[in-house]
Amino acid sequence: MKKMLFLLLAALFMFVACGDDPEPITHPDTEATDTDTDTDTVEPTEPTEPTEPTEPTEPTEPTEPTDDGCAATEGLSCTTDTDCGACMICVTGGKCAKGCKSDDDCQMLPGLKCNTKLARCVNLYASSKACDASNCPTGCCYAEKGLAGLKCAKEANPATCGLCQNGEVYSPEDSKCLPAICSSSTDNCPTINAGASKPQCYECKTGELVCKVKTSTSGCSAGTVINAAQCVPAGQQCIEGVSECCSGMPCVQGYCY
Repeated sequence: MKKMLFLLLAALFMFVACGDDPEPITHPDTEATDTDTDTDTVEPTEPTEPTEPTEPTEPTEPTEPTDDGCAATEGLSCTTDTDCGACMICVTGGKCAKGCKSDDDCQMLPGLKCNTKLARCVNLYASSKACDASNCPTGCCYAEKGLAGLKCAKEANPATCGLCQNGEVYSPEDSKCLPAICSSSTDNCPTINAGASKPQCYECKTGELVCKVKTSTSGCSAGTVINAAQCVPAGQQCIEGVSECCSGMPCVQGYCY
């Protein structure tokens, strides 16, 4: 009986000794971890400073020559021809427009020629060619009262030069634009001098194409043909050789008598 108990205990002991091995104890701090990656680490870039916005530039008026050699100012505001640049002129309304480059551009009235320095169609025959390019290369050509003659202002100014279309000329004393040349065929001088007391006494002088008084006609002497709208009353200042005194007397020492 004792022998059987011994064998039973021995068998039980062997069964326990031959059981499943326990799970191995691992230590997290000793396990190797793979921290390598296949991609390189990118260093962060420093933020760039924002650039200051540039101030817009003011637009400049176009003055560069165009393909035809004229300044690119057509339609721009102006007060005299010199504001408009090469071969451009300042016309009625105060806007730049193309002037003349040759006599072919001056067909608006017979006899007109192109002063290429001024880009204006002018009368080159009157007043010893006062408006020829050689005598008037700058400023403007302007008319005496009633287109009696022509003069050149070396520097352009609105009071003297006015604002006229090409083919016209400003008369400071008449305060208006006149045809730059009178017509010897139709004789438009009575119309040009409509403000005179006897406009029929004016005629277009052949060779000069400006308006002169018919001194040989009865009642048309220079002393009796007065432009009442423009004459200077006695006692007021006048310009010798230019102003017309209402008395019919010439301007003497700067005054009408």
